[in-house]
Amino acid sequence: MEQNEINKILQPLNNANAQDIEALKEDLRIVKFKLQELLDEIDMLRARNVAEYRDVYVFNDVGNLDADNPLIMDFELIEGMTKLIECKVSFRIRNFRSSVTL
Repeated sequence: MEQNEINKILQPLNNANAQDIEALKEDLRIVKFKLQELLDEIDMLRARNVAEYRDVYVFNDVGNLDADNPLIMDFELIEGMTKLIECKVSFRIRNFRSSVTL
């Protein structure tokens, strides 16, 4: 886009008050958000058509936990990852018997 075109687009802002500028900023924020949604959708369409765009990694861990001792599990993101689109977490809780007697 040429500088003249940019100046023509921005010319109405020379007479804008603070309220108009704030409204414009909010509109631009919404447009940016919608644009990102569209870009994400395009990425998802590519992923559906090309299998190598999707990678599945499984991380397992086992441990005892209760209200005072949470189970904390780390998982690594691969070095070449540019964007994490979705992360699914599933877990199972089983009863356990403590081997310590009081």
